[in-house]
Amino acid sequence: MGLIDFLGNVELFRGLNERQLTAIQPCCNQKNFRQGEQIAGENEEAASLWAVIEGQVDIRFDLPGRDTSKETTITSLSRGKSFGWSSLVPPYRYRLSSYCVSEKCQVIQIDKNRLIQLFEGDARIGYVVMTNVAMVIGTRFHQLQDECVLREGHDIMHRADS
Repeated sequence: MGLIDFLGNVELFRGLNERQLTAIQPCCNQKNFRQGEQIAGENEEAASLWAVIEGQVDIRFDLPGRDTSKETTITSLSRGKSFGWSSLVPPYRYRLSSYCVSEKCQVIQIDKNRLIQLFEGDARIGYVVMTNVAMVIGTRFHQLQDECVLREGHDIMHRADS
């Protein structure tokens, strides 16, 4: 499968035609990470969007003064899933950290400045991508809600046992 076909299956780019996906291709750079490596850190300048080609990426809320851990994972992402939407939303800082948690991860790094230039030249690309970004944000918000309810329920049950 080529990069254009892959991009067409990434949640951020669904609904774009081959010409539009071809225009996005030069914005992309393939990166590789090993298990435990941080891809992007919470509160860093958000200069890129990301899409998972291979492996698993965890999105985590890192607690100050503590090592990252599975317990702070908000969601896990695999092939075709994207992260780094903060690069398109002020104040353009990553809200959470991302880590490679499989043996290796292969991701596409998408330069936000080049992507925004594309949006300015083809408003349809911008409309489709930003609509998809809104859906991703909504999905992540629901995942966070579910995780909070699960943890609160666990805490309530654990307190009841005490």
